[in-house]
Amino acid sequence: MRYLFLLVLSFWVFFVYGQLDSCDQEIQGQIFDRNTGKVLPFATITILGTNNGVVADENGSFTLEGVCNDEVDLEIRYVGYKTMTHHYDLHHANPVIYMASVGTSLESVVVENSRLGAIQSVSVQKKEIDKLTLVSSSIGELTDQLSGVSLLKTGSNITKPIIHGLHSNRVLVVNDGVRHAYQVWGLEHAPEIDPSHVDQIKIVKGAGTVKYGPEALGGVILYNSKKPAFDKKLSGSLGSSYQSNGRAGSSQLNLGHGIHHFAWNVGAFGIYQGDLKAPDYNLSNTGRREYGGSFNTLLHRPKFDLQISGSYFQQELGILRGSIVGNLEDLQNAIDRSTPNPTFPATYDLQNPQQETEHGLVKSVFSLFLGDHIFNAQYAIQRNIRREFDIRRGELNKRPVIDLELLSHSVETEWIQPEKGRWNGSSGIQFFTQNSVNEPGSNPINFVPDYDVFNIGAFTIQSLGINNTIYELGARFDFQTLSAADTIRETTIYSNDVSYSNVTFTLGFRKQVNDNLSVFSNIGSAWRPPNVSELYSFGYHFSRLQFGLWRYDLEPQISTPPDRVLDEKDRQVPSEKSIKWVSGLDLKSDRVIAELVVYANQINDYIFLRPYGITTGIAGTFPYFIYDQTNALFIGSDWDIQFFHSQNWTSEVKISYVYATELKSKQAFLEIPPLNINYEIDYEKYSWSYGLSLNYSAKQWNAPPVIDPINFQSGNVEFERDEIFDFMSPPDDYLLVGGKVSYRKNQWNITLNSNNLLNVNYRVYTNRLRYFADETGFNLNLAINYSF
Repeated sequence: MRYLFLLVLSFWVFFVYGQLDSCDQEIQGQIFDRNTGKVLPFATITILGTNNGVVADENGSFTLEGVCNDEVDLEIRYVGYKTMTHHYDLHHANPVIYMASVGTSLESVVVENSRLGAIQSVSVQKKEIDKLTLVSSSIGELTDQLSGVSLLKTGSNITKPIIHGLHSNRVLVVNDGVRHAYQVWGLEHAPEIDPSHVDQIKIVKGAGTVKYGPEALGGVILYNSKKPAFDKKLSGSLGSSYQSNGRAGSSQLNLGHGIHHFAWNVGAFGIYQGDLKAPDYNLSNTGRREYGGSFNTLLHRPKFDLQISGSYFQQELGILRGSIVGNLEDLQNAIDRSTPNPTFPATYDLQNPQQETEHGLVKSVFSLFLGDHIFNAQYAIQRNIRREFDIRRGELNKRPVIDLELLSHSVETEWIQPEKGRWNGSSGIQFFTQNSVNEPGSNPINFVPDYDVFNIGAFTIQSLGINNTIYELGARFDFQTLSAADTIRETTIYSNDVSYSNVTFTLGFRKQVNDNLSVFSNIGSAWRPPNVSELYSFGYHFSRLQFGLWRYDLEPQISTPPDRVLDEKDRQVPSEKSIKWVSGLDLKSDRVIAELVVYANQINDYIFLRPYGITTGIAGTFPYFIYDQTNALFIGSDWDIQFFHSQNWTSEVKISYVYATELKSKQAFLEIPPLNINYEIDYEKYSWSYGLSLNYSAKQWNAPPVIDPINFQSGNVEFERDEIFDFMSPPDDYLLVGGKVSYRKNQWNITLNSNNLLNVNYRVYTNRLRYFADETGFNLNLAINYSF
């Protein structure tokens, strides 16, 4: 036994000694400019406390050999850029380093995502958020800066992103790694996300989004927060801004600190805005108040990471007073007049109609490292409160017409497989629940019922690398239930349960043709079940009557009984299912960085809202709208080209166009974005930078026919019951000019921005209030930021 003990002891000492002296590990990575995306050649990378270092090659790539420990601190240096230190462990392979120049308020970051299961055969647009531009921007305005993205607007304050002609339940919003849970069914319901904690926006265009689940027919928007940095002294930024249009003031604060194994950051912001102004008149009741805050903590140990984070967002948004009409005659008068009625002197007061929303999020993420295996588990809870106020008489004016509370839970698990030869991949299981209730006393009839949603899904994504080509295959299965019950004064009017299931897939490749050019192509399916509004909405909402697919009957003539609801036996309402093909090329050279994308998306059983007829009541004659289903086709292209003319001059052009048609009768849909061309040119030297932007939007020539409201009311026009039409022609094309001057000195950054420099009168086709008022006029924004 004694000899056996000595043998084991000797073996253990030999093993430990060998491990300590084993310096055959290596770290590979690549270095880019965070602002432009260009590679940074010949940067210096060293392991702190050692003489081990390397210089990156002309492509910004490096291989650091002879690494003895599983965890090291890397120092990266490049002339003209901020020196950065990054705590790195071998469980996170292939760091991609984005360095920030000394003349920007951006911070250098490291992305360790080579093994996160992201689909590489689709188009991915990415924008790093400069905290200076964030000070007075909404989350919608930040997203609109990416190629292929436009906005569905309800006035100037309420914006929802549009990707390839699709929005709302067809664009999935992921906030800091969590599926954002809000009353997404409303066209005038913007995602309630705190912009102060957003460090990067990523747009995934394509149906190759099997990792994220239902509702990603158009794509996925990921709002990523800044990851806490280890071994970093207390630092942060303080910014403030003032804009002339709306006399808005805003401020934001960001702080962060990290020691060797623990790091944190926090952020807070606030905006106080009065009535906005069009070139020729005030836009009464368009003020806004927004407040928010966030925190993020990260604990790192050799075998696991634990992240706990949260955010809170509150807003009050005024809606143009002149957009509220009582009947078709009022709508015709609003279209004909040159100034909205009523129009009051500018003020900071908010009156009805308005919205009040709150959104809270808390999440925890646990990552376990077992050899080359990585296991991630995430839990998140969200609470969303929405109150909408309309113009009513007496005490009713103080009560919301819609008062909803939504509580959501989500659990996600993921296994990131070890690389085996040429194979790489990940698999996971996800489920989420939602419970939405109408607060009692808001309305005699609920516009949407109380509802519960339960979804469970499983996915796998696998990739195979052969030579310079990556082939990818992904699949997902989802099962979802929707339980609805409408209760008024403790009396259940109706209740209904429905379930849906579906299998989706993605298949694609990306080929590196040479050092500068890669091509990609992807075909994939996506789906979404009908939402609660599309099935059950009933009654008056935002100046119109609308009815869900199970709230009206067409035989023998249309009827909408308030105490009856249809179900699957009466009318089949299948889920939307799409096949989307996306192809393109990426070009990266010393002078040009470009992405050119083409796509086609066919959606079967596409659900949309259309006018169907008129009804007369005490208040007058109203149009009413019903949800209907058809097959639809969306075809388009996105171009994003950056030019580096010299060391000082850069420019960028972005072109987006989408054509959409109803396949059964070849009709056009409402509010599809028209052709858009955006050009920006910048000059930077020393501490100064100057910019000029031109934004051209064409008139939408593929639009439904127009029926004037007054003719519609009098019955002087005939139309087919399945005809799609509008009450006003699409707005004319327009060209907007903007400018920017920025000065950076040490820790100070001052920027002066101007929008609509020529004070042009124009209207946007994707603004649902285009019938009533012009867009905002000239605006000057002064922002000051101090970093420490």
